[in-house]
Order: sequence, then C-alpha cells, then structure tokens
Amino acid sequence: MAPTVLVTGGGTGLGAATARLLASRGYDVHVAGRTAATLETVVAGVVGAGGRAHAHLLDVRDAEACAQVVADVVAGSGRLDVLVNNAGVFRRGTATTVTAEDWDQTLGVNLTGALHAAQAAVRQMCRQSPQDGCRGQVLNINSGAGLRGYEQGAAYSASKFGLLGLSDALRQEVGPSLVKVTDVVVATAVESVLSGRTDLRRLPADAVARVVADVLAMPGAATISRVDLTQLEPEPAPEPEPEPAPERVGRA
Repeated sequence: MAPTVLVTGGGTGLGAATARLLASRGYDVHVAGRTAATLETVVAGVVGAGGRAHAHLLDVRDAEACAQVVADVVAGSGRLDVLVNNAGVFRRGTATTVTAEDWDQTLGVNLTGALHAAQAAVRQMCRQSPQDGCRGQVLNINSGAGLRGYEQGAAYSASKFGLLGLSDALRQEVGPSLVKVTDVVVATAVESVLSGRTDLRRLPADAVARVVADVLAMPGAATISRVDLTQLEPEPAPEPEPEPAPERVGRA
C-alpha cells in the first residue's frame, strides 16, 4: 500500500510543490485548503503525471472539519501516514497597530489550525499499526519568524513562535506512541503567496518540498526534530576603483 499524506494549504506555493513531489515518489496525496480551483489544479497535475491525488475543502480553524477530512482520507486510502501542516496566512501590522481581527485570523490559521489538524491526524496515527518502525509523522512548516520577531509581522511571529512550542510538546507526548514530529523552519525568503515582496532573493518552493521528502525518507524510528533551511548569500560586488585624478600641468 502506498503511504498516504495530507497537505494543508496544499493548493498553492509550498503545499502544492510538496504535494507534487511526494506524489512523484509514490505517495497517495490528499491536498486540503479553502479554494477549490487551486486544489483541483494540483490534483489534475498530479493525476496527469500518473500519480494519485485527492482534494478536500478545509478551513483548519474548524476542528470538526479537520477531523472529518482525516476520516475521509482514511476511508479513501486506508490510513494516514503523514500530515504536512502548511496552511498559513500573513497579515501586516505592528504589535501596537495590528487589529484584533487580523490577530485572531493569523493565530487561528497558523497556530490553532495547526493544532486542530495535528490532533485529528495524531488520533488516527495512534490507532493504526506501525509501518517500518513508526505509526505516522507530523511535519509543521515554520518560518524564520518563529526564531525572531519581525517588524510589521507581530501576529505572524507570535503564531510561528507558538508553533515551535506546540511541536515540542507534541513531540514529547506522541514519540512513545511511535509518531514523529518535525519542524521544517524555512528561515529565508521563499516563493509564497503570503507576500508580494519582490526585493528579496527567493528560494524555490521545490527546494522546501525536497527537504520535506528527505525528512520523510528517514528509515524506521529515526527522526529529525527540526530542520533550519537557509540559503547562501553571495558576496557583494566589489566597489569600482576610483578614477585617477587628472594630471595638472603647471605653467613655465
């Protein structure tokens, strides 16, 4: 039986790239998100390339909806081996100006939503028999904003700091049940729909997908707690040599 993965926020960016790569490596892929059109585009691409993929409409802020999607995944594929917690939003605002609505939405999706998805997934994983030394794996996609605060990103940073704490607690709680928990911290600018900035060098989304696939390739009970993904910074271009001052010719 092919391993089964559920990717939240799977219709665009990192989620879509991860879904496509894992499908190419033999996973039965389930993508979940709030926009049917983008999800169906990912599914059509995977199926067209010979893979297996399924779409699920989901708002991760709804705990019952998360539980239902996991139940649907298991009904269709037999089990759930991997959850990639990737759904995320970004709302700009300083700690003193962010609105209550933006704060609640950001933490609701990025942190509470990750909890809802993880709860539903882990409950299923703990009920199923181990395969190759583990019952399942949760990968929480994080950001450099989870390592240090960012100006104009107070809610986003708070949500990502919280996600690291959630992962640490979950890792200790479910490790004895043979469920792995890994943080993938993308601590560099990456191709994403969360930001329209064009002034930064951006890491391709496929590079993050490869890291996820490599973590999942760890055999047996071997596990990676956290991966920090960055990129090399090129040396600044040398400053041009100053032009020599013109010679002065004195009068005789």
